[in-house]
Amino acid sequence: MNTITTWVLLYFLGLLLLVRSMTVGFTIDLIHRDSPLSPFYDPSLTVSRRVVAAFNRSFHRAQFFNSMLSGVTNIYPNPQLADYLMKISIGTPPQEIIGAADTGSDIIWTQCEPCSYCFNQKLPIYRPDNSSTYNSITCDSKSCMLVPMRSCTTSDNTCLYLVVYGDLSYSSGELATETVTLRSDTDGDSLAYPRVMFGCGHRNAGMFTDDQSGIIGLGGGPFSLITQMGSSIKGKFSYCLVQMFPHVERSSKMYFGDAAMVAGDGVVSTPILSGYGRETFYYLNFEGITVGGQRVDFYTTKPTSVEGNIIIDSGTSLTFFPEEFYNRLQLAVRHTMKDIVPVSPDRENNLRLCYNRLEVMADLPVMVAHFNGADLELDPMNSFVQIGNASICLAFAPVDGVVIFGNLAQMNFLVGYDLNKKTVSFKRTDCMKL
Repeated sequence: MNTITTWVLLYFLGLLLLVRSMTVGFTIDLIHRDSPLSPFYDPSLTVSRRVVAAFNRSFHRAQFFNSMLSGVTNIYPNPQLADYLMKISIGTPPQEIIGAADTGSDIIWTQCEPCSYCFNQKLPIYRPDNSSTYNSITCDSKSCMLVPMRSCTTSDNTCLYLVVYGDLSYSSGELATETVTLRSDTDGDSLAYPRVMFGCGHRNAGMFTDDQSGIIGLGGGPFSLITQMGSSIKGKFSYCLVQMFPHVERSSKMYFGDAAMVAGDGVVSTPILSGYGRETFYYLNFEGITVGGQRVDFYTTKPTSVEGNIIIDSGTSLTFFPEEFYNRLQLAVRHTMKDIVPVSPDRENNLRLCYNRLEVMADLPVMVAHFNGADLELDPMNSFVQIGNASICLAFAPVDGVVIFGNLAQMNFLVGYDLNKKTVSFKRTDCMKL
C-alpha cells in the first residue's frame, strides 16, 4: 500500500469517526448528591436529615433564582445547591472533573493550574499545559463579548471571566476552548467534542467542597454544555430521575442526541417559551392542577396570551408556587382528604401540609398538572414526600417570586427537551429499569 493510499484511507476513517461522534446518541450517569454513589454522601445522616437538607437547598436556590430574575443579572444560584452531579473529562489527553450538573447555570468551569487561590479538591486539578487542545480566547472575540463580567489581560489580550454566586462564592480565570469528552453508558465509548468554551479558574473560593472540581452548566445560555453540543446532539437531551427518598443505590440517567428520544404511548408535550428575559432557564406555561376531581387554575382570570410562567428545573427538589395559588391548592388537597386530620409539620422542613404517614398512604390523591397542551398525571410520590417514619408532606411550597417545577415532581418520568422544536415531553417511566 503506497503512502497516498494510506493517507486517503486514514482521512476517510477519520471522517467516518467524526460523523459517528457527531450523530450518535449516548447516555451518561446523573448522580444525586444524596446517593451512596455520590462523593457528597454522608452515611451518618438519616433519610429525614437528607430530606430536610434537600428542602433547605431548594428554598435557598429559589431565593437566588428570584434575585436573578429581579434584576441582579450577574449573580447566580450557587450550584452547590443543585441536586445532581456528573463526570466529564477535559483536554487531550483527557483529565476527569466532577461538577454540579445544573440547568440553572450556563457556564462550564473547572479549577486550573496554576492556582492563584483554589479550594481543596480530591481529584487532580486540571493542567492546561498538559493538554494539546487548550486555547485561550482573546478579548476581541465575539465569545468574550457575551461574558457578563469580563476583563482583559494587558500582556496577551486574553479574555478573563468572573462568575459570582448568591452566597458570594466565585470563580475567575481565563475563558478558553478545550476538548470535552463524555463516556457513554450506552456502549462504553468515549465521545469527544472539540472547541468547547469553558472557564479555566485560577481563583476559586467560597462554599465549594473537595469532592468537586467545578460546574457543568446545562442551561439555555451560549456557554452551557447543551448549547455548545448543539447540532451534534440534534438539540435533544433528556433525563430519567430515579426516586431518591428513601435513597437507592442507582444513578439517574441523562441522554443526548438520538438516545434522548421520548416517544410512544402516553407521551405529552408542551412548548418551551421565553420568560422574564432570562435565556438560562427553560420556561413552560403552567395552567393549574386537578386534585380529587377539582381543578385549581393558576390564574383566576385567564390571560390573553400564552407566556412562560414556570421554570422546569432538575436541580431543585421542591415545586414552588405563588402563595395565593398554593393556598387554593392546599385547600383542595385538604378537601380531598377531609376525613384525615393533618399533623403539625416539623419546623425544620418548611412544608406546611403534613399527615401521619400510616393513616394516609392508601388515600393520597393522584394529581394532574396542566401545562399548555399537556396534562401530566402525578403519582403521590411526585406530589408528597416522606419525612422520616412518622409523616408525609405535600412536596409543594409557597414562594414570593419565581415559580419552579422541581425534580420530585419529575421523578419516574422520561423528560425530553427538543431545543429545535422548542418542546419538553414527558413519559411515565420506571427509571430504575433503564
